[in-house]
Amino acid sequence: MVAHLDESFSYAQKQPNSGVSRLLLGAGLDVDIPALADLTATAVALAIGSRRKALLPLASAAIEYALVRRGDSVLVSCYGTASSPVAYQLDRAVALRLLLDTCAQSMLDAATRELDPTARQIAIRVAERAMATKIAPDPEGMSAPIHQRGGELEAPGDHVPLAFGYEAAIYPSSSSSQSRSARADVHALLFKGHLWAYVRGRKLSLSRGPIMLAAHRMVMAVRTLIEAWDGARPTHVRLRAGGFQIAMRKSSHQLVSVELSAEGRGDLTATSLTITEAALPVLKLTSDLLRSLAAADRGQSRNLRVRALRQEVRALRREIRARRAADSFVNLDPDRLRMHHSPEGGEGMATASLPSLQFEERWRICLEGLDANSVFMCGDRLVIATQTHVVAVSRDDGKVLWARPGQSSATLMAGSALIRLSADGDVELCSVDNGEPYCSTHITPRIGGPPVGLMAGGGNIPPVAVLTEGSHRLVALDVRTGEPRWRFASRSGGEFRLTKVGRILLVTCGEEAIHALDIATGEDVWRFAERGCFQLKPLVDQETVVAAAVRGRNEGALFAIDLYSGRPRWQRELTGPPTSDPCAAGRAVLVSTARDQATLSAHCLQTGALRWETRDPGLAIGGAGLTIDETWVVNAPFGQLSALDVGTGNLRWTTNLADALADEIPRRLEPVLRGGALFVPASSVHVVRPSDGQRLSSSLPCDLVPDLMRVDERGWVYIAEESGYVAGYAPKPMLTLIRGGT
Repeated sequence: MVAHLDESFSYAQKQPNSGVSRLLLGAGLDVDIPALADLTATAVALAIGSRRKALLPLASAAIEYALVRRGDSVLVSCYGTASSPVAYQLDRAVALRLLLDTCAQSMLDAATRELDPTARQIAIRVAERAMATKIAPDPEGMSAPIHQRGGELEAPGDHVPLAFGYEAAIYPSSSSSQSRSARADVHALLFKGHLWAYVRGRKLSLSRGPIMLAAHRMVMAVRTLIEAWDGARPTHVRLRAGGFQIAMRKSSHQLVSVELSAEGRGDLTATSLTITEAALPVLKLTSDLLRSLAAADRGQSRNLRVRALRQEVRALRREIRARRAADSFVNLDPDRLRMHHSPEGGEGMATASLPSLQFEERWRICLEGLDANSVFMCGDRLVIATQTHVVAVSRDDGKVLWARPGQSSATLMAGSALIRLSADGDVELCSVDNGEPYCSTHITPRIGGPPVGLMAGGGNIPPVAVLTEGSHRLVALDVRTGEPRWRFASRSGGEFRLTKVGRILLVTCGEEAIHALDIATGEDVWRFAERGCFQLKPLVDQETVVAAAVRGRNEGALFAIDLYSGRPRWQRELTGPPTSDPCAAGRAVLVSTARDQATLSAHCLQTGALRWETRDPGLAIGGAGLTIDETWVVNAPFGQLSALDVGTGNLRWTTNLADALADEIPRRLEPVLRGGALFVPASSVHVVRPSDGQRLSSSLPCDLVPDLMRVDERGWVYIAEESGYVAGYAPKPMLTLIRGGT
């Protein structure tokens, strides 16, 4: 009906509706307005509370309107949606009642000019509905913005040629607006803030308002700068966003000058910069702004504009590193030279501090299209998969042992077999020794979720690799022949979570049931069904399975099931929906729940009785935990490492390893215990003592983000960054002074 109405009034849209246009834009902006039918329907939806924010793109130009409910008013924004967004108007407050009445009157005026009687009646009905609409109370009230700060908050000193800092006020998305779809939302990037710059100690206020537009223009300037880098040709680029302007000029000698200006607030110019000195501060600023946006509004992780800008920043960083690799180098082992120089008064320098472990970089390689989850430790080698190759390198020196080309959408390790899946469903089983495929098969391509797989069987059970296929199935492939042995189909088509225990494979996939399958035959051994959604990975402790179920926005439950029979042992209601997989710590089960404040609770493994509750140290937002004796250690995404007493829930110690606003967050955060030392990935890799959190080592001497970290039995650390780098670090030999010897 609305589509028919739009077509009926197509001629009316060509004549600007002055009343609606003045209401939305005022008198000083000459921009088309959305279709009157769409605008009226949107105003009604905002008034009754079914929507809190609406985006209305124009058909005549790459321009979009955003209407956001704030109490009894609507904030109207108008902006361009081209590759370089332009803000025409931001947050013009319009009374919601006035908007409804104006749209209704415009519909009635258009109806009087309509010749088609059916279309005229439709327009009158739409107008009458708008006038009769009562404004419901705003379900979320007058929400307050979340304030974020980042970058350089104080002057970094004259030795820093260029740096940026910012403050931002970001409104989180409405909970009702969250959906599974990903779409481009330029309006989310137009949050207001204050952006400033430091040039060799001097400060300039650059922009007050939508500071992301200024950052976006600077990224575009950096892209032009890097494109001219290889050709060693001079270039000059000047870009503007509102009152902010940046100009970058590169000479034929590869030196860069950066000029920053803001209307009425003077200019700053940084001269004689290297390309990295000019580009990296801009990329760091943009990355920090995107991280602040995601921290204040987690729904923006699905924003296509945010994803594209983040990928652009990472691509530019990767290009800078690739070019910088051929430049000057530094001594990665300064202690080797320092040990030959003994400062005066050395006898009085005895210290009671902990012995400091030191690491040195032994090798580094670059592989385009690296996936951090496709780096596998296999004995004396690392097997690394990219979109176009699989490469095996020696873990000692990084030398390539073998390389096999070929495109694949996912790579999995099943025992000693490497499984490569293509986008069209072709599967290759390759030997880790030489990378050559020894058999191949075909399955239905995976749809609707990431590929999942694990190695099962062995011993008296045929070795099989269990993989996801299609939209809602599992298939078990014999790793000796590649032939399928069995298939399992779910009803929901959700993401599969698999847990292998002996001959039993536990499967959860978002249904109201947990499935236990016989690995050898694929038949259902038992199924536990209960009200709720089982979408988290179950925990197995001895002969007990503990699973958490989500029962709505404010409910959850914890169940204990006999591993071999499937009989329920106990059930406990949770105070909120579970947000993390159940974890075992001693004889307790730990699970985080979402309430007004995220909570971590411990339950007795035997009875389910609540032992203690405390504030969640970060497990609910993607943190990773590890049990060490009677201590449970959590590595949180915001850079804090916490240790809780398993018996009481009391905080034993905590230490900050990264800046939550300024540092990159690795893709995987699992800590690793080796030789009594705890290796923790954050913005870098840190080594701490588990008993008290004291650092046994400064961060590793690397500039890579540890998206994946592996530690072997010798204490060597291997880091993979998804920008395409893999590096190996070895502990340095140390001499320790033993006092009292003769």
